[in-house]
Amino acid sequence: MSDTPEKQRFWQRPLFHLTIGQRVFQPSLIPTLGFILLLPLLLRLGLWQLDRAEEKRQLINTLEQRSTAPAVDLSEALQVKDPDMMVVTSEGKPISGVDLVIDNQTRDGRLGYEIYSLWQPTNFEQPIIVSRGWLPRKDFYQKVPNIPPFEAARLEGSLYFSKGANSVVADNAIWQEYDGIWLLGQFDFQTVAEKVKQMGYDSAPFIIRLQPDRTSKFVRQWPLVASPPEKHIAYAIQWFAMALALVMLFIILNLKRVKHNESTSS
Repeated sequence: MSDTPEKQRFWQRPLFHLTIGQRVFQPSLIPTLGFILLLPLLLRLGLWQLDRAEEKRQLINTLEQRSTAPAVDLSEALQVKDPDMMVVTSEGKPISGVDLVIDNQTRDGRLGYEIYSLWQPTNFEQPIIVSRGWLPRKDFYQKVPNIPPFEAARLEGSLYFSKGANSVVADNAIWQEYDGIWLLGQFDFQTVAEKVKQMGYDSAPFIIRLQPDRTSKFVRQWPLVASPPEKHIAYAIQWFAMALALVMLFIILNLKRVKHNESTSS
């Protein structure tokens, strides 16, 4: 039996040799190809998240300007190309018998509910879903909160347009009824609108979130965007860290110590 070492296949052979002190860097074909493919991808994902963070900053600035601008009539706001988050006023009346409650909503670490009702404006054909705000959960056994009556002839709030359906919530939505109040575990605009339609109302493609009121029992604080810029920056750091780890791993795995009886020549 021959003691001749088995000849290396071409993809196992080092592409080059680079001597660094007592070590030699000699990467083979397959790890090098993986490195070349993965590194630009990881860096691109990190840069993309930084771009998303900047987009969110600009969006937040725009929405803050809209949310602090003087209120305009609903019909006037709907003439604007993008009226999302504009503060509007509307005259009309509440539609009784429509109380929708979204469970598992937190404020300052406390669990509670967000309450939705229906509003019929005088100058708009479709009824509008109105978010009246957040109410705290009294205890673990409470199914639905005690909802104050919805009594108003005029309301003021900001427009909220759907940012897309939440397919996970929509596909698993289970409504529960308690004394005429409908309860859903998580919010999805499309799911709420479909429930309103089942109750006989074809609602508008937006929500009015009522403005804060110190005399109200409702807490009315909504984030301008679902994911703040800081979240995207954190994702970017993760992608860049993975890129750095890839570089270090590629170097460590392909850096070999030179033995005295070995030659680095091809």
